[in-house]
Amino acid sequence: MKTLFILILLTLNILICYSQTLTFKWRTDSLFLKPESALYDSINQIIYISNINGKYLAKDSNGFITKLKINGEIEKLKWCTGLNNPQGMGLFKNWLYVADIDRIVMINTQTAKIEKTYDIKGAKFLNDVSSDKNGDIYVSDCKMNKIYKLTDEKIEIWSEDTLLSSPNGLLCEREKLFILNMKDENVFWANKSNKRLVQFCGGIKNCDGIVTDGQGGYFVSGAWQGEIFHLTSNGKKNLVLDLGKEKIITADIEYIIKERLLVIPTLNKTVIAYKWE
Repeated sequence: MKTLFILILLTLNILICYSQTLTFKWRTDSLFLKPESALYDSINQIIYISNINGKYLAKDSNGFITKLKINGEIEKLKWCTGLNNPQGMGLFKNWLYVADIDRIVMINTQTAKIEKTYDIKGAKFLNDVSSDKNGDIYVSDCKMNKIYKLTDEKIEIWSEDTLLSSPNGLLCEREKLFILNMKDENVFWANKSNKRLVQFCGGIKNCDGIVTDGQGGYFVSGAWQGEIFHLTSNGKKNLVLDLGKEKIITADIEYIIKERLLVIPTLNKTVIAYKWE
């Protein structure tokens, strides 16, 4: 009887999730320059957007970070400059960590200054960053099939498992690290203690960004085809947004739980937002 009750609750949860949709809320001014990643700072109530601003993997110092309000208004376009090819970002306390080709850039969120850089020997394309409550920073290398970890000022290879296949998006959640494999279209999770990869979901082409919905589920972007999927707590996926016909790319997304707002950098000139309702 107890098992039946649990199954009914799970079914109802799935039905509720699938009855929800993403409704367009806003689009920014066309001032961004290849916006790749979005990250919400709940303390300062601001969204950081990384801008590549140039050719991919070019060390040209053209990259910058934008501060964006949750209503889509640009607070400061070039809030922090001097980066090369800024991609994913992670936040811990007053520090913003940015993946920048072969280094991690640490920015002071109070001063907008680059305080420190961590060069990673052998890295080719650092892509996404995720931080946990301990302040450990995880970074994916899409070209070298590795996950790095920055702890106490030291960088180590956290995983180079053979299952890694162009690892892109990362998400730290309690004792788990979620990993998106862009090449083989799989979503994995690994327990931080044993690092063993377990398949969570498959069949998401060009999977790029992953965020929690705050209710046990997740949003995952399929970047180049402009798709957003919603995943249930057991990995069942549902396509909830398709911007492919509009030729809009859905890069490294962010979800603001309290606002139920999904923020999407487009790798073009704008950032767009949809509400989950």
